[in-house]
Amino acid sequence: MSHEALIAVGDRFEDFLANRGTVPVSELIARLRAGELAEGLSVSIGQGLSAGQLAEIRALAEAHGPAVSLGKGGVPEPADQRLTHKHDAKNVLIGPVGQTGEKRFVADLVIDERVEVLEDHLTGQHIPAITLLEAARQMWTVVTEQFFVTGPEKTRFVIGSVNSEFHSFVFPLPATAQYELLEHTRSPVGSVFRCRIGFHHGEKLASVVEAEYRVIPERFSVKQEKLAARQAVVSELTRLREQSAPAVSAERAA
Repeated sequence: MSHEALIAVGDRFEDFLANRGTVPVSELIARLRAGELAEGLSVSIGQGLSAGQLAEIRALAEAHGPAVSLGKGGVPEPADQRLTHKHDAKNVLIGPVGQTGEKRFVADLVIDERVEVLEDHLTGQHIPAITLLEAARQMWTVVTEQFFVTGPEKTRFVIGSVNSEFHSFVFPLPATAQYELLEHTRSPVGSVFRCRIGFHHGEKLASVVEAEYRVIPERFSVKQEKLAARQAVVSELTRLREQSAPAVSAERAA
């Protein structure tokens, strides 16, 4: 007996949906609601689904029992938006983080097709690099605040450097973000972290982001930024005055 196997992805990934074996999430949900299911349907959850769609698929699959089999990872869920420093839930790009080793952590990639870094840039079949860079930032933010900087004091992240490598396309398929802590040093004001985040399709490494960032008390960060902003304004005003001074002198001479 042949069993139907499908990969559900967001409707906006039109080019990718031309691949046989994929299905728009709207169509999958409609079939689940109507009970129009092939016997032994197997579904893998890809990218582009909203939190609401993920929750509905989870509930409908449970209601259908053994008639619907979800992939190895089941139905993913987005992380708490507060942990990723996002105000809008649709902009969360990763799932809850789990620890796999002393300095290693993993989370599902959970991309909503309405996310700000896809809303105005989606070409071809792959996930754009800018989306992965934001997912990396969310990953190191969640890992750091959940496992390394856990005190009650409010902190801010200051990025020192980011380097990325893209070995292959990341398509809207099930994927994970894997964090490895490379170095952690403490200073009188905060901590410095260096990490590597790999994005994987199954066991295949598709891209790598390495970053160095500081985590400092918010009260110090606010003071530093305020001073830097004031210095930048003064510098720009000085430049403008110096540019206009020769013109004024020439007018007077005339």
